[in-house]
Amino acid sequence: MTEQPGQPAPIVRGVTVAVPQERAFDIFTADMTSWWPAEHHIGSAPIAEIVIEPHAGGRWYTRHEDGSETSTGYVVVHDRPHRLVVTWQIGSDWTYHEELVTTIEVRFEAEGPDRTRVELEHRDLAAYADDAETMRKVFEAPDAWTAVLERFATAAEGR
Repeated sequence: MTEQPGQPAPIVRGVTVAVPQERAFDIFTADMTSWWPAEHHIGSAPIAEIVIEPHAGGRWYTRHEDGSETSTGYVVVHDRPHRLVVTWQIGSDWTYHEELVTTIEVRFEAEGPDRTRVELEHRDLAAYADDAETMRKVFEAPDAWTAVLERFATAAEGR
């Protein structure tokens, strides 16, 4: 992580889970529906499924119970079981914006055969322009990335 002068600092959060690296990666990417907070979505209907297509250029989107879909971003790197990089293209108005691109990188570091450190970094927040510092504070709050990773950890270790 390197801070650029005049740029909002990235949000960095981490959690250690008592599961193998491959399992942590798979739960995070292929089973996000089981742990993503239901209140953290931009659709008008409840979440039916959250999809991260497992390849560079793949979509990250939510399918809702009414059949509608909302985009979150795209997959930049899908390097199972080590690293996932996706774009987050949700604006400060909590809608998808094709032209807004921030980056989320998630690293999965094995700390043993049944223990994985998961580090999440949300960067490029300057893309929010005048709302950059406000959005940084939103993402930094305990009910944002910290709570999301806690939900992930609970789901990963509960299996």
